[in-house]
This record gives sequence, structure tokens and C-alpha cells, in this order.
Amino acid sequence: MKTKIYVTPKKNKIVHMTNTTIKAVGLLFSSTFLYGCLHAQNYTLSSPQSILDEKEIAAGVLRLNVEILKDDIRYAVEYKGQPAILASPLGMVVDNQNIASDVTILNVKDTQHDETYKSRGNHEFNRDHYIGKTFELKHNPTGQVFYLDTRVYPNGIAIRYRLEAKESRAIYDDKTTFQFPQGTKVWYSSGPFQYDWLQQYQHRDLAKIEGELLAPPPTFLLPNGVYASITESNLFNFHGAVLFGTKANQVKFGFVENKGHVVTGAKIGLPSSQYWHEKVTGLPWIAKPNTDSNEIVSPWRVLTISSDLNGLVNNDMVSNVADKPDPKLFPKGMETEWIHPSRSIFTWLREGGEERLSVETHKKYIDDSPALNIKSLVIDDGWEKWGSEKGSTKNKWQLLQEVTDYATAKGIDIWVWRPVAPRYGNGSDIGLNLPSERRAFMRKCAEIGVKGLKIDFFHTENEYTVNLMEDILKDAAKEKLMVIFHGVNKPTGDSRTYPNLLAKEAVRGLETVGGENSWAPGPPWPYHNTVIPFTRWLAGPADYTLLNFRAFWPGGTSYAHQLASMYIMTSPFLMFAADIEDLQSSPARSFIESVPVEWDKTIVLPQSTIGELAAFARRKDDLWYLSVLHGEGVRSETFSLDFLPKGKYKMELIQDNIDDAKKIIIKTSVVTSKSNIKYDFISGGGLVARFIRQ
Repeated sequence: MKTKIYVTPKKNKIVHMTNTTIKAVGLLFSSTFLYGCLHAQNYTLSSPQSILDEKEIAAGVLRLNVEILKDDIRYAVEYKGQPAILASPLGMVVDNQNIASDVTILNVKDTQHDETYKSRGNHEFNRDHYIGKTFELKHNPTGQVFYLDTRVYPNGIAIRYRLEAKESRAIYDDKTTFQFPQGTKVWYSSGPFQYDWLQQYQHRDLAKIEGELLAPPPTFLLPNGVYASITESNLFNFHGAVLFGTKANQVKFGFVENKGHVVTGAKIGLPSSQYWHEKVTGLPWIAKPNTDSNEIVSPWRVLTISSDLNGLVNNDMVSNVADKPDPKLFPKGMETEWIHPSRSIFTWLREGGEERLSVETHKKYIDDSPALNIKSLVIDDGWEKWGSEKGSTKNKWQLLQEVTDYATAKGIDIWVWRPVAPRYGNGSDIGLNLPSERRAFMRKCAEIGVKGLKIDFFHTENEYTVNLMEDILKDAAKEKLMVIFHGVNKPTGDSRTYPNLLAKEAVRGLETVGGENSWAPGPPWPYHNTVIPFTRWLAGPADYTLLNFRAFWPGGTSYAHQLASMYIMTSPFLMFAADIEDLQSSPARSFIESVPVEWDKTIVLPQSTIGELAAFARRKDDLWYLSVLHGEGVRSETFSLDFLPKGKYKMELIQDNIDDAKKIIIKTSVVTSKSNIKYDFISGGGLVARFIRQ
């Protein structure tokens, strides 16, 4: 059933007309808005009727109210009849002027959209279904014309700004603010940058958030039990943003920069270590108009809302609001033939010093990968020194050709690493920031047969870097090269626009084990791992570099916990970090070699609690899996198998050995959808179960 919205602002009435009813309703949120202003114009949008988690959601479950006052623009959000975001300001400070102050409404245009498209990740298809309004406005003091785009989904809202501009403008601030109800809790990373190794996730009362930086996406729990998350999407030709706690229960978007870049004038790349975690705030930056539209376009500011964690994890809005892929570069979108999501491995964390980076070691991994169903091998930092050894008769390209030919004959894709720009103090680095060098490097890789690039050490998300990332993805697509970004900002829907982007790191993963008390500080691993599925992963897949059973074993976690992480910290480019011999000899080998990298369905089970327990049921084809990560302490839980279709199933269950966290117990039994699993968790424990229909 489609809902049309007719607004009569002079009477402060909104009329919703459907094919069965016409209902006049009073203006929403009268307790939070001041209606005494004669110049106020009020507009309310109600979400469309949609299907979420196979349940039909009635129209109007979420409402967005936009109020345009004489000196301000404000909005509020209601979810299932209760306030989610109280009256909060909108706007952008351009050339030191808040363009949302003192405006004239030039036009208001209704929009609506309903589309289903192929996805990869939590489920097979995404539905992009919204009702929206575009406000054409004029900032009276300067004459600046801008557009406020709004979209309302059944599970969130999206807002962005578009400025008419033929020349560059200085952006001083983003006024987009979120005022939550009293009693809201928040989980967030307090590190200054999402793209370095500092992710000190913590849990706080939002009333005590003033002065804090929150790396998107943080997750909020409202006092009525509703969950929400905030991030940005469709970040192109603009500076990436973070959130700041401005006062009790209030956060707003804003911009930061790495202090090392400000001090040295460098635009990108790994700075001196003293600046790795240092930030600068409040600096204006120059925004350039898009050449095809003569507009400066902000990313979408995205608020997702759900009554439970299942709805939050399965929310597709970050992808939905992103631009569609260019059919010239990606004729079949996500299903373009040369894009190969896969299980992958690298030798970077292998024990053995420099031997881990040798040609011989990589050939050994190529030999052993097919039997483990691993389809990609990343040759990491150090390969460009190949051939420089005394007595070598081949250069790095000849040796890379040798390894690539060897891999191709065995059905393995080769990926190679390179920094995006020369690192501080590293005289041998060659970057990709110069267009001619970048294109020549990519062309050479493609000629040799390399299938993908791992590009590292961005360490900022300023406008220059955001544009460079897009140039890299375009140039890589022209050479039919896949990409993962490391040392980089959070995903912003960019893997929809550029399907050759399979993952972005933006996470404190196993590469940082050993740095917990120095360069990569953060909370204990069991807590960290039970927070990030409900925070960082809401933005998109990450390159966590899963599984390590030796020096890079994450402290406090069990073997079963690590195995379960493969099935929860999912990615189209699922990277194993363990020595390949450990994968071969693992008693859980069949689980390692068969873990999917794309899912048809995901269900977050109700026992899940952020920071304590992450419990997921997932399906790929006709196989179901149950995976659980447990935090610190001990607890008992009972999991219903009612997610299974009717019938009998062989259940293969991996559980903790309570006498040795580095060992597992595997049990087999027959179950049905009416069965339960009762489990006693050790601290940092976990479980994985696979269900095969009989």
C-alpha cells in the first residue's frame, strides 16, 4: 500500500492519504518545538509500508518532522509512536555563515523510491524503499541557494546538503545534531581516527558524553529499548566526519584532521609515530563543487533505528543511499565477472621473520591453499624488495610474475600490497597518489596477472584522501583489479558504488595483538569482539585478519571464540592470519575451509548483548550455522534452534574445552527446529554449530 503525503503548513496539519483511508493528524512533537513563531513551516514525512525480516511493517512506523523557522532549521524523529530524536538543529557552516539560519523556502519536492538489488554480506538482496522531500532554500544574508534532501525509511532517516556552487567554498562546521532522550546509553570508539590502531570501545551513559569524540558508527540504546546508530554514507569529494559529544545526550557531526598532516603539510599517508593518534579539530577546509552538477554535496547523514539488534545489523541504509555503480565499469554491478569474493590468506603474521615474505614461502602457501578452499593470497609489505638480494638474477616484477603464474595454474588469485603514499622515514616506498605512477603500477600488475591490490596507510579521511580513494577504485576497475583498503576510514557505502572494493580495515584486528599497551591500545579482546559486530560492522565489512594460534593469539579468547569470529566478523574478502600449517592441522578444519564469505540470511539472536554476547544464526544456500562470541566472565545460555526450517538436521558443534581454552571439543547430534542448545560459557569463550539437513 502506497502512502502519499500532503502538507498544509499554514494550518499545521498533515494529511496522509492511502487507497483506503484519509486521516488528518496534528503536528508531531508539539512538546519539543516552539510553534509561536509566525514564520515556522512544518513538514512531516512518514515511512512507507515495507517488509523487514519477512514481516510487513505498516506505513508510518517512523516519522520525521522538519521545522523551518526564521532563524533555524530543526528536525525530530519518532519511532513507533515514541520520540527517538528530540528537536535538533540542521545546517552547514559555509564561508563562516550558517546557511540554515534565516532562509527562504523556494520549493519543496516530494520523492519516493522502491528498488531491490543484489547485495553481499548479511543477506543476498537489499531493499531500498523510502519516502522523501527535497527543500530548495535560500540563505537570505548571502543569497546562497542550497538543498536539504531528506529520506525516511521504515528503519531510519537520511539527510544531506547540496550547495549550488561554481567555485570552492570553505566548510567550517556541520550543524547536524542528534538530541537523544534522557537515559540513553552508547557504545563507541573514542579513538580520534577510525583508520588507525586505536579503538578504545567503551560503554557510557550519554548524559556524560560532553567533550568526547565518537568514531562512526556508535550504537545507542534508548531508555525504551530501541537501538540506533549514526554514520555517514556516499562520502565522495567531501571531508569524512566524526561525531562529537556537545552536551548531555547530544552528539553532532564534525571534522578532525591528523596533527602530523597539519604540522608537516602532508595530505595523506602514515606520519611520524608521535602523531599516529593525535588530532586537530575546528579547522576549516576547502570543498570543491562536483563538475557535473555545479554543486557541493555532503555525504548522507544516516540514522538507523530498530527495536532489536537483529534489525540494526540487517539494516541496509548505508548501502541504499550510496550511488549505484557505473555500468561502464561494472556491467553487472556486484556480479561483474572479474570480481571474486573469497577466503584469503597472507603470510604477514607467520612466525619465521623475513622468511615469511620470501618467494618460497608464498609458493608453499599456494600449494596448500586449494585443499583448504582458499582462493586468494595477499603478498604483503616487502615484496617490492624481491630481487634486491645479492646475487639475485631476477627483479621484483619477474619474481612476481613467477609467483603469479604459479598461483594461476592452481586457481589462486594473487593480490599485492602497496602503501598509498610513502611512509614517514621510509625511503624505499613508492605510493599511488601520483596518477601516472598509479596507472603504470596497476597496468603492470594486470599484465602480470595480479587480481587485487591491498592499499595501506591512508591515515586520514580529508577531502584529498577521499578523492584519491575514488580515483584508485576507478583506475583499478579499468584494469579489472579488486581492492581492499587498509589503514583507512570506515566504509561509507563505497563498496556499492565501487563493487571492486571488497573490504576496508578500519578496525583493531589481530595485526595489533601485542600492541595493546602501546601503539594499539584498546579494551580486552573478549569485550572488543562482542562490541564491534554491533558498531563497526554496521558500516560495512572489515579486514580483521581472523584466526591466529601462536604469537598473535588475542589474549583472553578461546580457540572456539576465534573460530566463531569467522562466522560473525564476515567479509567478502575473509582474511586468515594463521600459519597455514595451523589451518591444515586444526580439528575444526572443515569449518575453516567451508566458511561462507557472503550470506543469504542473517538473524541476530535475542540473547545478544553488546559487549557481553554476540549470537548469530546465518544461512548460505541450504546450510545453517550458529555462532556465538562470549565476552568476559562466565555465564549460561540456552539457544533455541527455531530459526531452522522443519525437518531433522545433523548438528556438528564446536565448543570450548573448559580445561584448556586453546583446545576444542566437537560433538555431533541430531536436532530439529524445536531443539535447544544449553551452553556454559567460559570467559572469552564461544561456539560454532553447523546444521546439515538429513
